[in-house]
Amino acid sequence: MKIQIVKAANYVMAFIIICSSFLVAQNEMFQQKEISRDSILNAARIIIDSSRCRVLITVDENGIPHAREMSPFTPEEDMKIWLGTTTNSKKVKQIKNNPNVVVYYYDTKGLSYVTINGTARIVNDKDKKEKYWVQSWKQFYPDKDKGYVLIEVTPNRLEVCSFKYKLFWSAEGIPYSINFDSNE
Repeated sequence: MKIQIVKAANYVMAFIIICSSFLVAQNEMFQQKEISRDSILNAARIIIDSSRCRVLITVDENGIPHAREMSPFTPEEDMKIWLGTTTNSKKVKQIKNNPNVVVYYYDTKGLSYVTINGTARIVNDKDKKEKYWVQSWKQFYPDKDKGYVLIEVTPNRLEVCSFKYKLFWSAEGIPYSINFDSNE
């Protein structure tokens, strides 16, 4: 009987050690390491370039968020984002009412995402519209001068999370991030 109790105790101890080792390893895996602003931006750019899912999220007059897949142009050096849309779209009206938006990029293969919270404004500048134009869009915007406008998103905050690049959340659930207004 004593031998069976000792064996059972040994099994329980082994189980506890294995579980403890797993929890320590998991904690180390998801522990945030110090990483520079430039490294975060570089990872974000790679993820953005690799993403196939790109979503603009606006907020309507009732405070309800609306998400739609879009094709933003590659962000500028300062991470400013440009998107093209039709002049009378709901998103244009929503941005005029509430300029707070999110642009979300998701790379399914790398299990990585970037979110950019920012302030949007509608731009109807002929030179900018020429710069941010895709010729195949002519079928959707036959009168580019009147039917096509740009959405300019100035970033306030960028967040990155990636299994591929081992950029995880902190213990508090906070992803790697950059606040643009404070140069963090």
